[in-house]
Amino acid sequence: MRHLPRRLAPIAVVTLLALSACTGESPDAEFDDTAATTEATAESDSGGGTPASGDGDEPAGTVGVDFPDPDDVVADATFTVPGTESDKVRFGVESIVVSGRTMELRLVMTPEFDDGGSPASVYDALGTNTRISLIDRENLKQYEVLREDSGSGSFQNDLVYTKALPGQSVGFQAFFAAPEDEITTIDVRLADSWPVFEDVPLTFED
Repeated sequence: MRHLPRRLAPIAVVTLLALSACTGESPDAEFDDTAATTEATAESDSGGGTPASGDGDEPAGTVGVDFPDPDDVVADATFTVPGTESDKVRFGVESIVVSGRTMELRLVMTPEFDDGGSPASVYDALGTNTRISLIDRENLKQYEVLREDSGSGSFQNDLVYTKALPGQSVGFQAFFAAPEDEITTIDVRLADSWPVFEDVPLTFED
């Protein structure tokens, strides 16, 4: 494990609030969307796309999806996969952005174990031990991933289908309610058996 910009510490937090209300469909844009990026690049190279103005003289810039950089993170650590003795997985926190009524957590997962030649998913790394949540220790509050009113879906990437081969990285997004209190940092918990990322900075967008 490399040295962390943010300290890890065991959980010692009393949870008083779990927020889980939302409407709409779960966002499905991953930052490793190979198909979207490839298609966007091909269209850009061929001069395709929608004109930026009505005269059709110049094509507009094509919107693509960036690949995650496991080194471009504000905190990272390598953990042992729950239920195994030696399988390792690296998780990094790319950012936590507060915008309006939501917080967006962006993670970067890099499997360091071979799952029989198949890509390893976020579920493989976390399994039933999954507890992705944000903890405000100062105000003793915990924020859970937003869920649909019906409870049938959550506002995060699919745990099973978000996957990467050993040594490669994949991005993972999850959305939470915005902080109720005026805070600038928050803790990130990924699994019950792992220490939390402490004091991860929040980025605020207008």
